[in-house]
Amino acid sequence: MSTDPFKKPLNRGTQLKTEPKNQRGVKLYDIDMAIAEHMIDTVVPTVEAMGEKIKVPVMYGNPERWKAVQQDGYLRDKQGAIQIPLIMFKRNSISRDDSMTSTMNRNVFYPTVTKYSKKHRYDLFSQMVGTQRPIEQYNVTMPDYVTVSYECIIWTDFTEHMNKIVEAFQYATDEYWGDKSGFKFRVRIDSFDTTAEVGEGSQRMVRTNFTMAVNAYLLPEKFDNQPTTIKTLSPKKVVWGVETDLTGNSQSTTKLYNEYSDVIDFMTIRGSVQAVFVDTNTFKLQNVELPKLPPELRGSFNEDDWFRVYVNGVYVPASKYTYSFDYSLSEITFEVNTTDLGYILEITDEIGVTGKFIEL
Repeated sequence: MSTDPFKKPLNRGTQLKTEPKNQRGVKLYDIDMAIAEHMIDTVVPTVEAMGEKIKVPVMYGNPERWKAVQQDGYLRDKQGAIQIPLIMFKRNSISRDDSMTSTMNRNVFYPTVTKYSKKHRYDLFSQMVGTQRPIEQYNVTMPDYVTVSYECIIWTDFTEHMNKIVEAFQYATDEYWGDKSGFKFRVRIDSFDTTAEVGEGSQRMVRTNFTMAVNAYLLPEKFDNQPTTIKTLSPKKVVWGVETDLTGNSQSTTKLYNEYSDVIDFMTIRGSVQAVFVDTNTFKLQNVELPKLPPELRGSFNEDDWFRVYVNGVYVPASKYTYSFDYSLSEITFEVNTTDLGYILEITDEIGVTGKFIEL
């Protein structure tokens, strides 16, 4: 059966089922929900009105609601009554957190480990020689750190109620908001702007505006069709092997090396140095020596391919240069055909050479 040479081979060992709760990323919806739930469950207090305790409702300001609030200064329900007390918030902007930018790298993962796995409930691993309970590990991609800005408006009938709500928000600032079993984000509130509106023939209203700066992070479930959370399992058992000679002759390896030592030593030679600039088409290697080509490799080993030249990281084929070796100075001089190369060499260029030479 033919295979696609451009398609990477499938590794069945990496195809591990991941729980849905561990596959989800961190979305803007998660940030909005964490802020809303923390306000409802923790921050917003109850107020007493007409002898009854009322939990101040929290509402997200979608575009229609927010437009109505900006036009009228308040929000009405379906029956036309003004909704008081009420807290409404909406997300204004998202900006990059420059203080955390240096730690972001999509190619870096941080591991989270789960020692218990329902896939391996057997608890007598200690009775199995050299075997341990496998550990589930989730490699999570480093997220993008952002600062999310929210605008919030509070409406109450009385200043006493407003004071109680503002005091609760002020006490909760510079803390991490969110669910204990979910996401948490640091919230900062700088100032509160309170106004009392009493108009002729209208309802008395106390209004407070403030903004919240939330230090958060975003992580998509997939990026470039690759999951951002990868599940792996630690090995149960590590087996060490020993290679040995099965021919029965313990000296065969030594004799084989002695017989082909020149070839083996030549094949292991690999030098790597930075070349010295001479002029626009010449550079050289200093304090190096060319090895002797063993007779066994003559005719099959092309001496023109002894070197690999890179100019500023770009590979230069052997057809575009010639070289000569000065035994007295221990130098290799390279002459580049700048016409074929398409440019001339400059003193600021980084010229690297690897190949069959020995550094002295």
